[in-house]
Amino acid sequence: MTTCRSVVQKFCFGFAVAGMAASLTCSVVAQSADRPYGNPADTFQPGIAGFTFHKKTLDETLEVMKKVDVHYLCIKDFHLSLNSTDEQIQAFHEKCAKYDVKGYGCGPIYMGSEDAARKAFEYAKRCGVKILVGVPYEDQIVDGKKQRVGSRKLLEYIDKLVKEFDIKYAIHNHGPDMPLLFPTADNAYEMIKDLDPRVGLCMDIGHQLRFNYDPVESFRKYHDRVFDLHLKNVTDNSKKGGAIQLPRGKINLVEMVKVLREFKYSGICSLEYERDFNDNLEGVAECIGYFRGLMDATR
Repeated sequence: MTTCRSVVQKFCFGFAVAGMAASLTCSVVAQSADRPYGNPADTFQPGIAGFTFHKKTLDETLEVMKKVDVHYLCIKDFHLSLNSTDEQIQAFHEKCAKYDVKGYGCGPIYMGSEDAARKAFEYAKRCGVKILVGVPYEDQIVDGKKQRVGSRKLLEYIDKLVKEFDIKYAIHNHGPDMPLLFPTADNAYEMIKDLDPRVGLCMDIGHQLRFNYDPVESFRKYHDRVFDLHLKNVTDNSKKGGAIQLPRGKINLVEMVKVLREFKYSGICSLEYERDFNDNLEGVAECIGYFRGLMDATR
């Protein structure tokens, strides 16, 4: 049976692969100083999570982003160290600007102490971003082993930092591989629901499904606390689910786009493509082309 999803999938796959060697161009319409790229009909736009490029230099990263016409990057510390000087941070942003790329947020940054949390907020402030994706933990002995466990105590300190710095803090969920370290958005929400509303979630929709939670319904439940979204797809709704190109996985991305639009999500949908790290242009292009196709086809 031909569905909207199957038509868009075929179109976007062909479009992405055909444009591999060249820039995949979509119309770029000026919106505002804060959101200068993309279609003004939507409050959200595609971006890319820095981990997608953890085996690439910043220059290689920006070249891929140029080819797929994506303009928002969540900064990881392997591209811009937490100990960077102000001059290094300025040089980073100047290089990004040459490719029309904006570092809109930082992280995920793992932090296991109040000192580490404060340093992360100071870093985010110096980077000029308003979203810090973080993983607050404490070391505990569990089953005879030292393990990282999501920390409510540290979150209470972070609650003070968001007030001090006026920077949103978004907890990244980790799925069944790390059952003690914010495995689901639901687990994270229970820890933050009574904290400052600027303490929220970076919902990884792939890990959410790998814990057999429907990411569409999860977003519906927690939409007012979702500040960042890691866009991906996976092969199964269990721990064995692996990363796959967006058109080929189990998540109903048609409904995902619809729910983002329904609640006027105003963050970035950052593709976190966890495959082919050494040579991922083709996969990234397919994913971005498909996502843009869904945005157009469901509008």
